[in-house]
Amino acid sequence: MLMAFTLNKGLLEQVAINAATDLATEVIWVDAIAPTEEERQWLQEAYGQELPTIDDIYEIEATSRFYENEFGLHISSYFLNYADENSENISAAFVFNGDRLFTLREEELAAFRLFRLRARKGLITLTNSKSIMLGLFETKVENLADIVERIAADLEKTSRQVLGNAEHDDNEAVLTDLAQQEDINGKVRVSMVDLQRMLYLLLRSGILNAEQSDRLRDIIRDSESLIASTSFLFDKIKFLLDTTLGFINVNQNKIIKIFSVASVVFLPPTMIASVYGMNFEMMPELKWQLGYPWALLLMLASAVAPYLWFRKKNWL
Repeated sequence: MLMAFTLNKGLLEQVAINAATDLATEVIWVDAIAPTEEERQWLQEAYGQELPTIDDIYEIEATSRFYENEFGLHISSYFLNYADENSENISAAFVFNGDRLFTLREEELAAFRLFRLRARKGLITLTNSKSIMLGLFETKVENLADIVERIAADLEKTSRQVLGNAEHDDNEAVLTDLAQQEDINGKVRVSMVDLQRMLYLLLRSGILNAEQSDRLRDIIRDSESLIASTSFLFDKIKFLLDTTLGFINVNQNKIIKIFSVASVVFLPPTMIASVYGMNFEMMPELKWQLGYPWALLLMLASAVAPYLWFRKKNWL
């Protein structure tokens, strides 16, 4: 899918694209979402522009994520596509060719959708294609900040659940929640570190004017604060995970202690029953009339005595 936009008094206006002829010269931004071969051909015909493949924008080498060739300056950056249970970083490519910006990704992203909405309403100051890219990066940082806040709120709930009831039975659910929160927090950090690296490279490239460079430095500072926040959340997740595992071990030790005490309590009665269960003919108590109640009394006393001893030692 191709979406094309023009700037009219600082506002984005979308142009309907149904053929190569619809790609007018005044278009300042072309947004391609998993474009077909036909749509790629339209860009070639209208602007002589060749976009990288989807596989190319997922290369992790710095030389593959920030480079310049005959088709313009290429920048690739991760955008987190957030969902409650299944989140993943989607790589998006930014290509500058002259004064026109081309973006490419394999699916729609919340940051792009929110940016287009704000740009149409004039909530973002736009002057050229570079300001569009900066606006997208700012929206990305805001989106990731919202995700970090949501992770922090979820961790507060998990913290109350873990620390408020040390003997809770839903440890499996707590561990699952912590694993999901750690996974999302890790993906936020990957996205922010990747963005920070791209911003520094962009700053050193010299393609931005002084005002845009200052704006870029503000984005870098925001990204650094978010990276610090993810480090704090990692530490908190680790603490809660260690605490949960500690409670699990304590509860398991309590169960094992009960079984250990029970085996000790029933060991003396078992020994007495074994002794009087022997059918030797010369046993003194074999023909004793009170032998049976005597054996029962001994077994009861030998079971009660260890139990009272354990209670006195506070082992139960």
